[in-house]
Amino acid sequence: MIIKLFIKMKSFFNILLLCILSVCLTSCKTNGDYDFKCVAAIAIIITISVLFLVLARYSNILRDQISNYDEFDTNAQLLQQNRKWKIANNTAPFSLTKVQFGLWTVIISSVYIYLSLFKGDCAVSGPNQTALVLMGIFAGNAVASAIIDKNEINDNRPRHQNSPSEGFFIDILSDSSGISLNRFQNFVWTIIAIVVYLYKVSLIKTGCELPELSDTLLALTGISSATYLILKSKENAPPVQNAPVIDQSVMNIKQTIPDQNLANSPQ
Repeated sequence: MIIKLFIKMKSFFNILLLCILSVCLTSCKTNGDYDFKCVAAIAIIITISVLFLVLARYSNILRDQISNYDEFDTNAQLLQQNRKWKIANNTAPFSLTKVQFGLWTVIISSVYIYLSLFKGDCAVSGPNQTALVLMGIFAGNAVASAIIDKNEINDNRPRHQNSPSEGFFIDILSDSSGISLNRFQNFVWTIIAIVVYLYKVSLIKTGCELPELSDTLLALTGISSATYLILKSKENAPPVQNAPVIDQSVMNIKQTIPDQNLANSPQ
């Protein structure tokens, strides 16, 4: 298993090396000489990004925890039977909160390196509110989600996470009932925040000032995440127990008592 992973990672790093060389030859050459700060920044950013993608593909860094392998095997067989045109995947499904936390970690760290080595000295800049809030939101999501999962595992609940992966987008957008609205809206607001953040980075000409997002967008992102966590805690809730069954003999006794009283009453 480790040897296969190493071989696959080796091919990715060969592609990484080619990417670094091609970028450096085109964008880091000024007046016949190479800007080694530019080369170093691009090399680090590409390394972080490719390493993240490799780990996401060939490890469980972004996947849910399987708590019951018997349940997992049963769900895999059912998936194979219900979808004969598609071979069931034997890997755990992707986790929405882990994907979000990982994406923002790569994006903010890459932007910091880019601005620090290309635009100015980030050491002289003050704390950046947006970066702190975004990392706080999604780090908090990851912690809260892990606590929810741990409680469900300790309760030995059947979990929809104990099913094979059906593909990246289906995994992160689905609960036990299929594509869910709370997961979809959380994913949409994450994409909106990423697009706006990277657009603001592209507008920076000089200085190492990380971009600031509006308070409204940060608030909407936080509300979306909180809504997702609240509803996530109910995704694997145990079924509501049936109402207690009333003994029919007791009902018969209650029905005969008024009849006897009526018969013994004075005419």
